[in-house]
Amino acid sequence: MNFCLVFQTISWLIALEGVAVGLCSGVAYSMGDSQRDIFKLLACGGIAAAAGLIGIFVTRKASGQPGFREGFAVVTFGWLLISIFGALPFSLVVGMKWYDAIFETLSGFTTTGASVISSDLQLYSGYALPQGIESLPKGILFWRALTHWIGGMGIVVFSMAFLPILGKGGQALYNAEVPGVKTRSDQFTPRIASTAKILLLVYCGLTLAETIFLLFGGMETFDAVCHSFATISTGGFSTKNSSIAYYSNPYIQLVIIVFMFLAGCNFILLFRALNGLPLKDYINEEFRIFFLILLGSSLVIAGYLFFSDLIEPGTGIAYHHNIKDSLLAAAFQVVSISTTTGFSTANYTVWPTTAGVIIFSLMFMGGCGGSTSGGIKCMRMILLWKFSFSELRRNIFPHSLQNIRLNGDRMAVSTINRVLGFLMIYMLTALVFQLLFTFVCDMDLLTAISASVTCISNVGPAFGKLAPDQSFAWVSAPAKLLMALEMLIGRLELYTVMIFFLPSFWKK
Repeated sequence: MNFCLVFQTISWLIALEGVAVGLCSGVAYSMGDSQRDIFKLLACGGIAAAAGLIGIFVTRKASGQPGFREGFAVVTFGWLLISIFGALPFSLVVGMKWYDAIFETLSGFTTTGASVISSDLQLYSGYALPQGIESLPKGILFWRALTHWIGGMGIVVFSMAFLPILGKGGQALYNAEVPGVKTRSDQFTPRIASTAKILLLVYCGLTLAETIFLLFGGMETFDAVCHSFATISTGGFSTKNSSIAYYSNPYIQLVIIVFMFLAGCNFILLFRALNGLPLKDYINEEFRIFFLILLGSSLVIAGYLFFSDLIEPGTGIAYHHNIKDSLLAAAFQVVSISTTTGFSTANYTVWPTTAGVIIFSLMFMGGCGGSTSGGIKCMRMILLWKFSFSELRRNIFPHSLQNIRLNGDRMAVSTINRVLGFLMIYMLTALVFQLLFTFVCDMDLLTAISASVTCISNVGPAFGKLAPDQSFAWVSAPAKLLMALEMLIGRLELYTVMIFFLPSFWKK
């Protein structure tokens, strides 16, 4: 492995992160934060930028292009180091303990949206944040949202759009950070750097469009930008303690539902649809099934709410025979959880049991391939279903050939094997972390299971003691670090991180 090249590439990423943190100090200044907080943010950006520039200088003689080993190393260790430097604002400005800061930063970059920030969080000083999230300076809230926005597209892919040097041999970097089931249409152009720029164009366009729509709904500009960052990245960090429930405005909720859904769709198809791709070509098999699953789940849950005597604890909304509120609450939570955004307008853990089971199942699926969502992905679920049906059919016709198709394209046996391997590693990883959580923290079974699933799928809220109206502040320090690691494994879709545990990876 070319360690010098790996270190140089990671140094470029850290330097770019330093610039991003420095820009947050400008936001802090314009929003009226204290001078002390502004200077601390500048110092954090300066530390990251200086560390990156030193690394670039030390490795200035590095040569060659990254191969698959270098690609995996840059992405995995780059995300870890970026998160460490990204935790500085939370530690120096807010005064969070180092493990809380790393948890919050990794949750941001991996677009998980799980947060330790609440009125119960103990800072280094021994004090707490009296108003939770709303106690944070604006500069920190913006950095918190920006970690989502950068991580949603992918730290390396995002950087490729700005740093041409990362485009050299960038295919290995792209494949390591954007794994999954590859099809013929998964790349816009032969050049990875050009693909990254097109992805960024779509990303910025969706973010700007949502911001404008939220402004029309009466949301303040700062909150509109932060919530747009969190929506398009399918992250879920809000600037309010009660998340989107703070805005008892159906229009705002509908806007966020629409953009959460778009962010959960394949960005490549979104771009081609905007370029005039015929509707019949855009609404492909994965899109249709994804839409029908969300629609069916929303209608079933809305039906249960409509006929229940439930009164929402946080908002006081009575769902009984209230079709508008039942449909809106069901659709919002279904789309939020399925796209792994994690925003909340209601506490779904007090809903009827069937509704809770549906929402828990959607945590596994996630959004479409080529989106910013986490989870197994709808495309893999479709292939797993077709493979299972094909194996049943082969019991009748044992000599028949495997003919599994997606959007009319015949899937290779190697692709199906990779999907099966992914599912096995996914379930095994979730089980291992679930057991580890119970060892290092006092968790009941429901909390441990849902915590593991929400971390590996990058959802955010869970069940039990980690319901949408709760935070992760009470979790023990070792459990927080384990959760942060599981978030990273889930965001990079298992293989990119797990491959380092294979002895053969380190052999020449």
